[in-house]
Amino acid sequence: MFNRFTKGLLITILTLAVILGAFLAYSRYFVELQNRGVELCVDLNDLKKLAVLERVPLDKIITEVKKRGVTLVGVFEETLPDASALGELYYAKGVGILAMGIFNPPFCTLENKGVIHLDWTYIYAPSSAVRERVFKQLSWALGTNKVKLIDKEVIEVNEAEEELRGLGLGISEAQIKYFTQNGLKIIPRVWQDQRYNQNTLYPKISALRNYDLIIFDGDEILGAPDNMPALAAAMRANNLKYGYIEIVKQEGDAQLKKLMGRQVVRVHSVPKKELEKLNKETVAKRFVRAAKERGVQLIYLRPFFPPQTIGSPLQYNLDYFSSVQKELTQAGYVLGTFEPTSNFRVNQWQVALLALGVFIGFLFLVNLFIKISNPVIWLCLFALAGFLYLFLSLGYISQAQKLFALLAAITFPSLAVISNLSRKPLPRFSLWDPILIILNILGETTIGIFLLLGLLADYRYMLGVEVFAGVKIALLAPLVIILFYFILQQGEGTLGNRLRTFLEIKVNLALVMGTIFLLAALGILVARSGNFVLPVPGFEKNFRNFLETVMFIRPRTKEFLIGYPALFVAAILALRQQRTWLWLWAAIGAIAPISVFNSFTHVHTPIMVSIARTMNGLTLGIIVGLLVGLIAERFSK
Repeated sequence: MFNRFTKGLLITILTLAVILGAFLAYSRYFVELQNRGVELCVDLNDLKKLAVLERVPLDKIITEVKKRGVTLVGVFEETLPDASALGELYYAKGVGILAMGIFNPPFCTLENKGVIHLDWTYIYAPSSAVRERVFKQLSWALGTNKVKLIDKEVIEVNEAEEELRGLGLGISEAQIKYFTQNGLKIIPRVWQDQRYNQNTLYPKISALRNYDLIIFDGDEILGAPDNMPALAAAMRANNLKYGYIEIVKQEGDAQLKKLMGRQVVRVHSVPKKELEKLNKETVAKRFVRAAKERGVQLIYLRPFFPPQTIGSPLQYNLDYFSSVQKELTQAGYVLGTFEPTSNFRVNQWQVALLALGVFIGFLFLVNLFIKISNPVIWLCLFALAGFLYLFLSLGYISQAQKLFALLAAITFPSLAVISNLSRKPLPRFSLWDPILIILNILGETTIGIFLLLGLLADYRYMLGVEVFAGVKIALLAPLVIILFYFILQQGEGTLGNRLRTFLEIKVNLALVMGTIFLLAALGILVARSGNFVLPVPGFEKNFRNFLETVMFIRPRTKEFLIGYPALFVAAILALRQQRTWLWLWAAIGAIAPISVFNSFTHVHTPIMVSIARTMNGLTLGIIVGLLVGLIAERFSK
């Protein structure tokens, strides 16, 4: 049991920690205000396809997309077939040259000298710039012993022509000149090739040093899985950013993000297969949501193609690009540039104070179950101080942030629900009293949210390089704690007597079926937390879109349709001292504060978006809760 001095000291420390967390959250808010820029990028291959479909020059399409806010173009590395199609070079296998060499004088000369190998590849590149680039790229990928210049304009490669077709050879000089003249910046698209190693990755990446960022293509990042440190070192040395595409899974992505630190850019794109199932209005809103709710700074636009398009494919996509431009501009974003995230981080003493605040909240929670003596409290505090000193001095700041953020997510929603639903009953009360209980629960949960925001006040979490760990635990653990607490409140006496009283509760079939339904709904919510293991049905998507249109920031459905109404019922039961089914309604109602807390664990989402989402959910939740309360009042009479 806390004495007055100990309790006062603990509350004082907790208050200081909350003030610090609020200050860090406020500082983060100003960092987020600076990040209002978004750039639009199109894919060169897509533009070429549109040009072929419409039979119009590529220049015309580029002029039109630039009018719609596009400033970047994704360009895949050139390959031998690409370069041959552009007339930059000619290549052939040795056996082919011997058969047709008379038609190519440089190759004919080599044939006369008798230096042609049947299975090797020969590349004729009259342009010195192209020849130098191709020679270097081949040497880095295959090794200098396999590539040599055997004539002034001919490269000999000790490799079959079939093995070279998919090898990336850098960005074509012709494309660089073309897009520079047309006012678009190039984003190189680079793909995995196992022939590169940690020694040859540096020159490969160094050849791209004149660009701002790289977006990797395919299921694996170049150098994955073993050479991510070498790749990151090469990119940092050449001041290149890593553009990582949300949702798309690539081997090496998580490691490269951590290694790149601030030099990452969050990119959103809709994969081609998914695009086939959507319309342009839905996609435009999705891009705005990505910028608004997840801090996306670069949008990679993929156009629609027949049979999805209506009328002219070009005009259809220009209208689509215009709608994206309009939606983003109306949402307050500046197209054409974005600022890098500042080096915003929390230091060691701040982590220590915030962790201490979380631990004090945990002690208050434990004290609800087991009365803790003052000596034990002080022993725990000294043990925590030693643990933090050791942990932080060894450089485990990130681990400490994640550990105590998870503890806060478990502690404060549990503490808020239990403490507010354990109050003394009122002989008479109005529907305003349950609302006050809900507001108190949300207010006490906010104490933990401030501590969480302080602990994760770090650019790595804002960029999505690091993420809150333990989403499923943070969702389930408070429910178990709340269930266990209110089950123990059944009856009196020993633990066995209380459990026996709970097990002897009489139930009817309707209540059993209702409980099964609610638990099934809870199971679905758990399964869809985190990375959405279960898909969202169509009717729910439409409902979400409606809410987003009406309220700008969509509240979480589980909060206002399940959590707050159940919390309303739980508050009424607590005020009436009807505790038989309080354990169930309290646990289901806890979904609301748990979900609110979870909203703020997504640090890449701007704080004001999470606040708006919370307030919208609370408003709708109270309205639905009042309706549920009135219905419950009617049937309870």
